[in-house]
Amino acid sequence: MAHGPHSAVRALAHARKRLLSRVGEAAAASDQVFPTLFTLLVAEIETAFRHEETLMEAAGYPGLREQRRDNALLLAALHHTLPQVEAGEPATARAAVAALRPLLSLHRFSALRVLATAQRTLLAHRHGRAAGAARAGTGRERVR
Repeated sequence: MAHGPHSAVRALAHARKRLLSRVGEAAAASDQVFPTLFTLLVAEIETAFRHEETLMEAAGYPGLREQRRDNALLLAALHHTLPQVEAGEPATARAAVAALRPLLSLHRFSALRVLATAQRTLLAHRHGRAAGAARAGTGRERVR
């Protein structure tokens, strides 16, 4: 990654914070405003998940396939409620919004796993390079 694993985790945390704010807005919305906010929230979650998956892919996160599966399941549930909201029946979507806060909070664990994986990879790479340089240096001393 161009800016390292810490930048990726900061980006994930920022996106998650923004989503949680939007979840709160939708949860507090009146029935008249809720359908619009819910539709916008679903679109924002899709965008955030895509961005998250891109960052995870760039970091070489080994659990990306499972993360994509989890994201797809959550999005499918949200999309399933959209027709009900459009029909003026927001109860199921409101229940989904109520469940979103804890579900999105689980993403912080994904961010921590991305960071830990990227740091281990970086340290292993540095350690391998340092060991290789030490071996190369030892070899040159013998030639002299």
